Amino acid sequence: MPPNMNHVPLFCEVALAERIEHAETQLMAAAAEAARLRRGDDTGFVVRVAGGVATYAEDGSPFNKIAGLGFDRVPDVAALDGIESAFAERGAPVQAEVAHLADPAVGALLTERGYRLASFENVLGLALKGGHERVVPPGIEVRVCRDDEFDAWLEAVADGFAHPDAQGVPAHEDFPREVLADAERDFAAAGVVHYVALCDGVVAGGGSLRTADGIAQLTGAATAPAYRRRGVQTALLSARLADAAAAGCDIAVVTTQPGSRSQQNVQRRGFHLLYTRAALVKDAPPPGTAAHSDASLADRAVRTAQGAWDETPDGVRVVEYEGSREKLRPLFALAEDSPKQLSSYIEDGRVLVALRGTDVLGHLQLVGTAQAGEFEIKNMAVREDSQRTGVGRRLVRCAMDLAAGESGKRLLVATAAADTGNLRFYQRQGFRLQTIERDAFTARTGYPPGLLVDGIALRDRIWLDYPLAPATPNCPTRPPSGI
Repeated sequence: MPPNMNHVPLFCEVALAERIEHAETQLMAAAAEAARLRRGDDTGFVVRVAGGVATYAEDGSPFNKIAGLGFDRVPDVAALDGIESAFAERGAPVQAEVAHLADPAVGALLTERGYRLASFENVLGLALKGGHERVVPPGIEVRVCRDDEFDAWLEAVADGFAHPDAQGVPAHEDFPREVLADAERDFAAAGVVHYVALCDGVVAGGGSLRTADGIAQLTGAATAPAYRRRGVQTALLSARLADAAAAGCDIAVVTTQPGSRSQQNVQRRGFHLLYTRAALVKDAPPPGTAAHSDASLADRAVRTAQGAWDETPDGVRVVEYEGSREKLRPLFALAEDSPKQLSSYIEDGRVLVALRGTDVLGHLQLVGTAQAGEFEIKNMAVREDSQRTGVGRRLVRCAMDLAAGESGKRLLVATAAADTGNLRFYQRQGFRLQTIERDAFTARTGYPPGLLVDGIALRDRIWLDYPLAPATPNCPTRPPSGI
């Protein structure tokens, strides 16, 4: 029996779909930024919008899309106006990929604006528990692709994509080889690892793997037609799953065309259908008729990102705090166990607060570091009665926007190794583990002995970081001021 066939099907709740879609938005943003650096011009852009991201790399690129909408409010009209104008200026259609577990209001809004349903794609997942063994059919070898093998890898993968199996719903997109080559190079720069499959020593196919936030994204798998039905895809899949499990990922995801042989193959390996994405497309206007605006793309990007600061339907908004920090000390103290340490930095940097009316629900302190382009979330807390309502996530995203708008390249945050809740929260926002600072919380540094967090001794500090994309000024130069 194939591995995992006797596992209980993986159930996908909205929170899991949001986590997967967030990983997808981070991948698209990183790939589009890599394309911008490769080209060395201002062709591309990355614009955060309502929890998702709009990206454009170059003409015909698979990175030209809007991803991740529907899990953090509905985008406002001004945001979509700016994004659609940016695509129109490049003569490109706008493609929004929307999960069926997202807020239905997103689909309704897009169709009202003239988007049409172009296709579907299925997202399947597999829980990675207890490791995975590599399956190695006779004559097949799978390993990480070397630099000098990339052209052969690309030739085999492009050949496979150019001759898809007839089974299932055909894809609505087709990418020329040169576009695919650039996209795969940009993927590599964004942290995607290419795997090559050799059949009797000849490159027969390939696939890719990216790990982020405990999610293993399996991408770009194809086999040259001459080597099909020999176990190449089985070997590629098992190798990537084994490496993902060893890297600590708890779930692997793959995207396929509905009813395709690719879907059939991964389901045989234990994957289960989690949700479906709809590709909604708004065609580019005819040449010479694109909407014009006096505002530059940078100005529009600023306006689109301001949604992070806008008031939500439940009356919550994020503003910059300009009052006395001492009034916020009880809130600061929720995230700082040392009064001595808190007094040493409470006046530093800038403070954002989440408000409902004039009621402060939470705060975030953003400070610069000694490194140019580097910012740190020094202190953040949300009132207990407002936790798990999205307030913390909004504060972090506003901090990301603010830091990026001030030419930030990296955002840091530190939390106690014992605080597993905080570690999970920040990783779900896209932060990656960076370093461990041992014995950071001691009497010498101002912390009382014997402190416990969830029954774990408070001792070590973990640093996490998040790469910013300062080239696109996608945040207000100054957030709204408040109390």
